[in-house]
Amino acid sequence: MEIKLYDRNLSSPILIDEMTNKVQGLRFSTHLHGGFWVCSFRLKADLPKAWEWITDKAFYRLVITDKSDVLWEGRIEDIGLSQGAVEVTAYGYYANLGDIPYKTAYNDNFDVVVKAVLTANCPQISDDQSNITATGGPAITSAAKESYLDIYPKDIVEKLSQFSDSTYHGRWYFAIWEDRVPYLFRRAASSIDWLVTLADFNQFKLKHQGANLWNSCYAAYKSGGTLARTADADDASSQEKYNLKRQYVIPDLGEVAAATAQSARDYWLEENKELYPSLENMALGGTAYDANGQRKSSALVRAGDVIRIRDLVPASVDAGSVQRDRFRTFYIVETEYDMDNAELRIVPDTEKMSLDAILARKI
Repeated sequence: MEIKLYDRNLSSPILIDEMTNKVQGLRFSTHLHGGFWVCSFRLKADLPKAWEWITDKAFYRLVITDKSDVLWEGRIEDIGLSQGAVEVTAYGYYANLGDIPYKTAYNDNFDVVVKAVLTANCPQISDDQSNITATGGPAITSAAKESYLDIYPKDIVEKLSQFSDSTYHGRWYFAIWEDRVPYLFRRAASSIDWLVTLADFNQFKLKHQGANLWNSCYAAYKSGGTLARTADADDASSQEKYNLKRQYVIPDLGEVAAATAQSARDYWLEENKELYPSLENMALGGTAYDANGQRKSSALVRAGDVIRIRDLVPASVDAGSVQRDRFRTFYIVETEYDMDNAELRIVPDTEKMSLDAILARKI
């Protein structure tokens, strides 16, 4: 693993320091939405060196690699002093989506809006937009009004993504990865990125919770300033299977088109119509295996990857096909690697959704 510090010039970067053997307590994470997320570490430093960091190194570029693989990339923002050390926190370039607010109304599909916003207001993001996938609708119209104006690009991305699309009713994510290239993509689990066994985990806990089942849904929204509701969407197969109807109401989505509210409703139903286990604690040791069974560092695992736990379900119920069954195959939405302990914390998209669990992850 190599840790390198560059200056602020992103077009012609100058290497400032090779820091691999200098950092302590290194942790770095990935996240959806976002991509490369947060990185923190300490450096032993006397007072003059510490002040040099505080006065000179803000917004320098940090890159962590494993041979040819980029593990993390971002910009240094938070620099603090402690006795005999500098404490540094850097953020992935998704942070650039929080620098300049967007002021223009729009009436187009998610992907078109994202491209326009990035071009206009995100100068640190690559102009390579070839990885921004067409969403297939719905259009988020200018009728969205004030709640979509004078907000930051990252807020626009996160607000639009909650509506899904009218074709797949699937989950869409946005991320900034290597070389600050943006990606907009629909969650897919048709192939496996990582293979592990239960023995590869330092910690593992799984639980079924009936409260997570919703097989009926409607959404509230505003139309011309008046509260409106979509029609109910029901999954008859789920209601018959569990002999129970549980209906979820999506709170007021604001002033959006009816098709947009319906898409949000359909996405919620698709995600919650089956009773899946929630994973409350997944801490992988230092090793993972790629799709070919080759041993790799778990630091390479990132948000957006698909991981399969080979021995989690009995062989008699192993369907064999690759799908996000959430019984043994999981889509990862967050990782955090601890270099000192060679341990990777994984958050799949079945993470426990109780209020205490959500707050615990944010504190």
